[in-house]
Amino acid sequence: MKHSLKITITLLLMFLLAQFIGLSVMTSYYNYFGRGAEERIKTSELVQPEVSVVRETVPPQIELKKPVDILRIVMVIVISILIATFLFFLLSRVKITVLLRAWFAFVVFVCLSLAFALLLYPYMSTSTFSVLGKKMALAEVIAVPLAAVFTFLKIFKRDILAHNFTELFIYPGLAVIFLPLLNVIAAAILLIAISIYDMIAVWKTKYMIKLAKFQINHLKIFTGFFLPYVAPKDRVRIEKMRALAKREAEKAKRTGKKPRKKEKKVKIKVQIAALGGGDVAFPLIFVGTILFQFGLAAATVTILSTALALLLLLTFGEKGKFYPAMPFLSAGCFLGLILTLLFL
Repeated sequence: MKHSLKITITLLLMFLLAQFIGLSVMTSYYNYFGRGAEERIKTSELVQPEVSVVRETVPPQIELKKPVDILRIVMVIVISILIATFLFFLLSRVKITVLLRAWFAFVVFVCLSLAFALLLYPYMSTSTFSVLGKKMALAEVIAVPLAAVFTFLKIFKRDILAHNFTELFIYPGLAVIFLPLLNVIAAAILLIAISIYDMIAVWKTKYMIKLAKFQINHLKIFTGFFLPYVAPKDRVRIEKMRALAKREAEKAKRTGKKPRKKEKKVKIKVQIAALGGGDVAFPLIFVGTILFQFGLAAATVTILSTALALLLLLTFGEKGKFYPAMPFLSAGCFLGLILTLLFL
């Protein structure tokens, strides 16, 4: 097993939670800004705000009627990812950390704003608030400053709880940006392309490994779930040292003598369990296309089959080795699609 059972279960639950949060975010977008909102707007059942962060950020729905349309949009997305990767690599080589952190902060802020707003819309969609004379949905008025607070905690305070909490919402927000551009076939081709890229970047060029280490060591940021932990044998050593220090302190208190200060350096190796952001976002994008074409049951089956693939990777993966997760997660996504076509 790649990590301890406790860490494996925690990582799996975080992945599942992000996927189901993503379902809620994408359903909300469909109902308030997508196809589901069109008829409600015509009948005045739904009145959209004059100013909307969601409407201005998420691209409009496009029709992919021909194979060439599918290939074109997938190529555009893949090329965009490659350009972003190249720019990040270039900036990391010259170590412009301020610009990279600003880049991270902007992306995190936008994704959190979208996710928080869309999660709040079902509860306060009819409530508006006037901002500079323009009506804005109360859901977005609350979501934007909330996103700013959590972005600050994540990027600048570097709290591990804040980091993993925000990761649960970042990828649902990111997925909803891509969702109007894709259908199931396009998302499937995108998964295959990203899986090939992931295998090359991890097994061949080692770029992904270098990128992760650069983020952790220099930017103090990691794009994905991040769980540092201490191995059981090292935890026992820590507890023994604490117990010894406590006994010496109690002895010094009883005798009134100060204990001699002996500084003893002990090396404790911190293990890291991580799951990259793309490993959460791309399966979620695929799940979103399944949701809108086949329904909630099919999307749920796909999430569970993808989680099963992740569990198998974490169970049979060797400790200390790096694996590209996308090929395994993509296989889980395709299994969900096959089960959908056969039984749902």
